[in-house]
Amino acid sequence: MNPADLPSACSGLPAGERCEASLPDSPQCAPNYHFGMLLGVEDFQAEQGFHLGHQRRHQRLLHGAGVVAGFPVEYQAATFELRVGPGYGIDILGRDLMLDDERCVNLALWWDKHQKDDAFDDIKPGVTEFDLDIVACYANCLARPVPAIAEPCAGDAADIAYSRICEISDLAILRHQAGSVSPTPGSYHLLRVWLGLEQAARDAEGKLLPDDQWLADAIAALHARPADQQEAARQALRAEVQARAIAATSPFAPDIGSDEGQTCLLLARLRGVKVTRAAEDWSVQVSALELGARAGLLPSQLLQDLLLAEGAAAVASGPIIVPGGVSLAATELALVFDQALAGASVSANAFAVSEFDAVQGWKLFAPGSAVYDEADPTRPTVRLTLDRAPGGARLRVVVMGTGSAPLLGSTLIPAGALRADGDGRDLATTLSL
Repeated sequence: MNPADLPSACSGLPAGERCEASLPDSPQCAPNYHFGMLLGVEDFQAEQGFHLGHQRRHQRLLHGAGVVAGFPVEYQAATFELRVGPGYGIDILGRDLMLDDERCVNLALWWDKHQKDDAFDDIKPGVTEFDLDIVACYANCLARPVPAIAEPCAGDAADIAYSRICEISDLAILRHQAGSVSPTPGSYHLLRVWLGLEQAARDAEGKLLPDDQWLADAIAALHARPADQQEAARQALRAEVQARAIAATSPFAPDIGSDEGQTCLLLARLRGVKVTRAAEDWSVQVSALELGARAGLLPSQLLQDLLLAEGAAAVASGPIIVPGGVSLAATELALVFDQALAGASVSANAFAVSEFDAVQGWKLFAPGSAVYDEADPTRPTVRLTLDRAPGGARLRVVVMGTGSAPLLGSTLIPAGALRADGDGRDLATTLSL
């Protein structure tokens, strides 16, 4: 499924002419039309490039790269046939990747053609298993030839020109290279590290890069703060992380040089591929086909529906402790909730409190009473009196949302329940002492 293996919209053109096509991408300036203005090719290209450049910049910076719709991939083990259906995606330069029809390739025939490629020089048929990536790559081609006025000194070679440039997707099969990591952090790196989506970046010596070291130090300082200050400090740090992540992200398209291959979009990964020679023919075994290896982009309407659905669920949910709503003064533990509670369900048995001692491990407290304070009905407080002053390094508090006697909200929904008819959940939080 390398470009030469599959038919494409450009397959009727000579290879050289296919590669000569290009669309302008210049979002900075548009033509300033005026009466009597003499228009040439460059003016129309500037008009094209202004709008196309804006579209690509918008898609690259506000949507990212990934599969938006379609591109189903199937492998038929009996016939060794790999099929990729129509689809639409966006590459890292913000360019559209559109495949209008289904493409297929026989993996056995593909391997017979590509077995001597440099990427497979270590493969021993029947022994070595390897992984393959199916990717979609941006390409464009010239179409619709029309008569044209020849340029000076062009002779007869320029009396025909192509009047259309078509954007297409070329499909390819590549050897998957495990452990290939970008040497520099990508877009919004600090925010992704903060959210746990990426690992902190390190240099060749294994040391954290400056921004990542700043984040590690900031998180350590946050954890060292008193418990009652941590939530406010966390919100302030989150805003700083977001601002730094945005500031460190380039507004310009990545410089790919002449290597268009790095802009290709991963559609699927074939795991555990093993090729075996049977008489004069090849057979191909595939352990698994992973669509989950691809990056995906969800439309705004779906994201909006998901956010609104989560909001609706939160309205009818059980009580929880508000952020920063746990405080300790001597032997009195105060817990602030997000909604009114059913007063009769507030008892010492609805809570479990323990502390961690470096020598003895976890030790339970025996709360003597639980007092419900509804002075602020939107943020009611439960005050627990412990049987001793905590002396460990960590204090663990659990609000019972399960069992036979859970804490209930005023609507009789158990603590931690995600919806009105849902089961409750035990809510746990830890204080640093």
